[in-house]
Amino acid sequence: MKKILILMAIAGGCSPEYDIRDNKGFPSPTPDTQSTVDSPKDPPFLIGEPNIKEKNPLILLEPYDYVFEDVLVNCSDEYDVRIANVGDATLDIYEWAYTNTPDLSMTSLLEPPFSLEPGEDTFVTFKLDENDTIEDVGKLYISSNALGKPEQVVKHNGQGQAWGSQIDVFEQEEISKADILFVVDNSCSMIDEQAGLADNAESFIDDLVSAGVDFQISVITTDDPTPVAPRITPESADPVGDFSRAVSVGNSGDATEMGQEMSKIALDPVRGTISPREDAALSVVVVSDENDFSPLDELEYYDFFLSIKEEELFFFHSVVSLGFGCGFGVGDRYIIQSNLTSGMYLDICSPWGDNLNTIANSNYIIGTIYPLTSEALPGTIEVFLNGIEFAGAWRYDYGSNSVILEDTSSIVGNELLQISYDFVEEC
Repeated sequence: MKKILILMAIAGGCSPEYDIRDNKGFPSPTPDTQSTVDSPKDPPFLIGEPNIKEKNPLILLEPYDYVFEDVLVNCSDEYDVRIANVGDATLDIYEWAYTNTPDLSMTSLLEPPFSLEPGEDTFVTFKLDENDTIEDVGKLYISSNALGKPEQVVKHNGQGQAWGSQIDVFEQEEISKADILFVVDNSCSMIDEQAGLADNAESFIDDLVSAGVDFQISVITTDDPTPVAPRITPESADPVGDFSRAVSVGNSGDATEMGQEMSKIALDPVRGTISPREDAALSVVVVSDENDFSPLDELEYYDFFLSIKEEELFFFHSVVSLGFGCGFGVGDRYIIQSNLTSGMYLDICSPWGDNLNTIANSNYIIGTIYPLTSEALPGTIEVFLNGIEFAGAWRYDYGSNSVILEDTSSIVGNELLQISYDFVEEC
């Protein structure tokens, strides 16, 4: 019995974990690969969240660039720019600066400094109130703590458009009644000029008659305001002969010619000898080879003339020396008065027939102010006379939306004045 028990004990002690015996005959344990005991080759045990990522604010601007397209003058347009924090840390907007042309403006829900948390946004509105066709430009500079982009620029631009193009055409108002006062120099040097004036009387009168003008002609001299002959009218028995004789005033007059002063005295409503008709245009025509020696200055005479006749119905014409080699003195003072009153100044040295025909054909009210039919864009205005660029000085008056001619000497009266321009309307 004892032997059997020993054998069972040996058999029960065998285990696959042990296959090596020590020098005392006892088995040594073999390492178990499933053991929970740490070894020097195992990684270190980590405590808390592994490898934490750094958080940063990120800025999103949309759109960066914008173009205001097809905005008509006097109209408006606007758009929004979104400023968003697409990062995972607070976005701080420190400051911004807006540079812009006058027609642009900016409004915002927030003003710097302000902050946007992750996922938050705000909007800035830019508006264009277009007043002209000049390009408008705006830029918004933004300073923030955004990662990699601390400075940002939002840009926009636009240019106004005209509503359309327009051509206004003007005709000068023809004068049906004309009172004409000739002031003829009767000094010793004027015999040839008076002869030329008399020789072309027929052409001058015929032009007036053919134009259907109801005219009354008076003649005085540069030293006497008294008419040298009765008035000449279309009903006169011999208007051509009467005019030819009247302008032949002789050469025994005073050498101190005073054409403006004699005109003033003759037309004076109280002491004058000539009474212009209320509904007729009044023209003074001075014929002299000398300058004027009248005592008042040109503005004083101009004020007098406009006190007796409306500006658009009064003309001071000068047939004088222009300094081209004939005459005894350039008629500067007469020329100044002609410019003030929209009259003509003609060269006394040129053919008399041409001079008289020019005056006879001036039976028009040459306007100086031309109101436009639509609101014009100033930089687009062009002025033409019979299709040719107008040579005289002119300007645009914004308040009255009118073109004002400052020099009408090139206009006889029967031409067409054309004004082309781009126009705008209310939106």
